[in-house]
Amino acid sequence: MEKPVLQTQPSTLPFFDTSHAFNLLRGIHELRAERKFFDVTLCAEGREFHCHRTVLAAASTYFRAMFAGTLKESAMDRVVLHEVSGELLGLLVDFCYTGRVTVTQDNVDVLLKTADLFQFPSVKDACCAFLEQRLDVTNCLDIQDFAEAFACRELATSARRFGLKNIMELAKGLDFERLPWKRLLEFMSDDELCVNKEEAVYQIAVHWVKADMKRRLHYWPELLQQIRLPFVRRFFLLAHVESDPLVYLSPTCLRMVNEARSFQSCEYDRHDRPCHRMRPRASTGLAEILVVVGGCDQDCDELVTVDCYNPQTGQWRYLAEFPDHLGGGYSIAALGNDMYVTGESSKHLFF
Repeated sequence: MEKPVLQTQPSTLPFFDTSHAFNLLRGIHELRAERKFFDVTLCAEGREFHCHRTVLAAASTYFRAMFAGTLKESAMDRVVLHEVSGELLGLLVDFCYTGRVTVTQDNVDVLLKTADLFQFPSVKDACCAFLEQRLDVTNCLDIQDFAEAFACRELATSARRFGLKNIMELAKGLDFERLPWKRLLEFMSDDELCVNKEEAVYQIAVHWVKADMKRRLHYWPELLQQIRLPFVRRFFLLAHVESDPLVYLSPTCLRMVNEARSFQSCEYDRHDRPCHRMRPRASTGLAEILVVVGGCDQDCDELVTVDCYNPQTGQWRYLAEFPDHLGGGYSIAALGNDMYVTGESSKHLFF
């Protein structure tokens, strides 16, 4: 009789308690409520907070350096903090034990500063999220400055993008007239500046300069360099730009206008001398496209369609049917924004 085969049982059983972290935090909070095992007292503005060094050090690298290093505070039972209010210190101590903090309109700025000072990155992130949700044309410039001052990169980027997207509304406010010129330069040089036509950028720049002509006139040539003059309508270029004293009294500015006129008359080779001024902003709806005419399909059948591809959007678009009476002996040339087609017919067509 054969012996039964016994399955080998595992010698170990890995176990992970998914609620362990929560239970541990709750236990620490209970110890605090029961006032047990305190080993340090933090003081600010006359208020005292009894704490556990281990909890503070685990929650903040600032307190870890204070208590685990060679600083004198590492041996002190009572530590007075002068850089923080009693109210904010209480919020951060509560956060150490609960993982919770309430961000409000009244405390967000000082809470972010304090969280940055005492190295509570998650509290700082919560403040950034709060500010990002409340971005509008009245505060986006100040929030960007505030975010950059405290190395809040994502918030600074969001505030900047908000300003770029809402530049037309932003430019109507008095705060915009007081905008530092470097910030204005950043806005005007950005491809993502949201305007429906480039003329608006010129008008914004002129308005800013004339708000304090004496102090800002020397910035004008550099600002004008950021305007995509080749994409300003020719009438506006001649009637408003070239005739503006800000422009015709400056040889540098006149050269940029002449450059734009050459571009519009197809005398300027943008490929030989690439320049950011020769690149339209996406919001204006202008873009260089690839036009495909005719050709053959997979079955080698001749195509009579004209299609275009927009690299900015990654989209193809049907344009027209190609005149079939041209036969197969046609040629195509582009001049500026016009396409010229010649073929067996004596007619010349352009799109």
